[in-house]
Amino acid sequence: MKTKHYCITNLDEYSKDARAVEMLKKYLGNIESIFSTVEEVFGQAWGDAFINIELDGSKSGASYRRRGDSHVVKMGIYNGNIQKAFPENLWGCLFHETHHAFFNPIINNKTDKKIFNGSCEGEPFNYAFMATTYLKLEEKKIIDEKLRKHFFNKLEKELPDDAKYLYEEYVAIFTKKSDNFSEFISYLKSHDSAFTVRNNFRQDLDQAREFLAK
Repeated sequence: MKTKHYCITNLDEYSKDARAVEMLKKYLGNIESIFSTVEEVFGQAWGDAFINIELDGSKSGASYRRRGDSHVVKMGIYNGNIQKAFPENLWGCLFHETHHAFFNPIINNKTDKKIFNGSCEGEPFNYAFMATTYLKLEEKKIIDEKLRKHFFNKLEKELPDDAKYLYEEYVAIFTKKSDNFSEFISYLKSHDSAFTVRNNFRQDLDQAREFLAK
């Protein structure tokens, strides 16, 4: 099964469960409907091939990895988010992993794949990327303020204590101006030496902040 941006590689294994397949198709349509918003936040249209989805029969979350030049998401066909109605289903699962896929080309050639998380546990950068998308979805009235705040609370609760401060710092940077996240991505593309050494992370982040403030 294929949509504009996703390709499910093993849907046939679950073809006998018609309800699960129908819920999955609906879910993919929901994610596709906000894909352009992620592109807008990121600052460019998706330029790679399909994001490949490998299903398993669990209710578990999802995971992202890059296999060669391919983006691969593994997720359970019975994941709880797939069972929810739109837009309450815009949490975790494919929503989360799609943000990883967008940012992966930036980190793919870096020695430290987690450098944008500083020395923190968890994923404060990707969570801040998601938070910026939620704000854009609220601006477009796709989600309301109540749901956006609900998602924000969940993001903060899932982060380890040492990552919350960095997450909040990123959100403050990215939301100061509507295009700050896309400008941050442009900055990274034009400054190859930025965010390459963990010991320089704070200096690199401060310089990026100064650039965005111009």
